[in-house]
Amino acid sequence: MQKSLIILLCFILLLGAGLFFLLQQEPIEDDTRKEQVLVSLKSAAEAEDYPAFARYLKTAYEKGWNTEQDFESIESASYVKADQAYFIPGNYQKTLEISTIVYTQVPQGWRFQYLRVLALEKLGRMALEQNNLAGAEEYAFTILKMTFRPEGANLLADVYIQKIEESLAAGNLQEALNQYAFIKDFEISDDRRARLNELMFNTVQYR
Repeated sequence: MQKSLIILLCFILLLGAGLFFLLQQEPIEDDTRKEQVLVSLKSAAEAEDYPAFARYLKTAYEKGWNTEQDFESIESASYVKADQAYFIPGNYQKTLEISTIVYTQVPQGWRFQYLRVLALEKLGRMALEQNNLAGAEEYAFTILKMTFRPEGANLLADVYIQKIEESLAAGNLQEALNQYAFIKDFEISDDRRARLNELMFNTVQYR
């Protein structure tokens, strides 16, 4: 009986020592993992491997490392690089492709979210200029589904201003009223609000 008790006590002591050792090792392993992610994130950013960059950035956000200077500077540099290489020269489709890859993995990251908003807004404006109202409206809603941004709301307002103008020109007064009712509660710029109110007044006058 005494021998069994001694064996049990030894087992408990060994188990406790093992757990203590593992607990002591966790910070070291976590630091090693962080360094590995940092190196991989930097390598992916430099190679413009955005799927890999997004995966490592997601890990950084999940671990809470994204606020540390090393991680933040890599994310910021990658955002600036994409902006200068693609968005500023006017390659909005490529900008959208890149920003969507990163946004899908890290929707809480404001930099690539904002870059995606800018690309969508530009593509929506181009669709509007080509009188592709359905396409422009889709771009606007894509922005607004991400977050409220004036770029999305104002693009949507411009789409509906044109829709109302076309409905009035065709004599479809009820359709114009329905379109106004849809857009009127969105937060939009003052000049667009004034134009909508002017169109609404004209619609009522026609009735």
